Amino acid sequence: GRTQLTPACQLRPFARETFPTDSTIHLTESTMESKLAPATLGYFTIVQQERTGWTGGLLVLNGGGRPLEFQCTLPLRPSKAHEILFGNTLRQHLICDVIGPTLLKKCRTPISMLMCEQTESLRMTDASCTIGFVATPENDGKAYVAREPDGHCSLKVCGASVLVAMEQMEAAEQVAEQMGDFPDVIEPFERIREAIREAQSQIARAA
Repeated sequence: GRTQLTPACQLRPFARETFPTDSTIHLTESTMESKLAPATLGYFTIVQQERTGWTGGLLVLNGGGRPLEFQCTLPLRPSKAHEILFGNTLRQHLICDVIGPTLLKKCRTPISMLMCEQTESLRMTDASCTIGFVATPENDGKAYVAREPDGHCSLKVCGASVLVAMEQMEAAEQVAEQMGDFPDVIEPFERIREAIREAQSQIARAA
């Protein structure tokens, strides 16, 4: 008989928290259509641990750096078969095809620009917003941003170097102009990592 392939990786249920916002910063589809709609920054990162596997987190902030929405996956552990079949492409597959797009699909808050700290995230094709790669101490990406790989340019967002696809540069500059009061472009990645660690601690305690 025919051999049926199962999905490469399946995510388990989500841990999700929505932060209440007042009407002046709460974004809806109708306000996004207006040029006056306040810009938001989404932050996406992956935590990989040998013991727990791959966990993705998505944090959406307003122009003042306050949280609007947070989501994270439960740990995802590829099987040995996945590691063999995908080889060196497994990391890109998990980030670009599995974890990242699924988090974005679940997100209810419109994102003006998505900040990432894994270079693979720049290849996400399902994202409907501008994607920027941020050089952080965690990824030591300053040299990568300075090199400006083909099809990408760097710009400053609140003093941080961000790599953006050339075709998204104009949109990225418009978002950057609205982020004058944003406190720290790099720090929110650490918030996600801490939130993931806390969620994993709660799961371990409940086990």
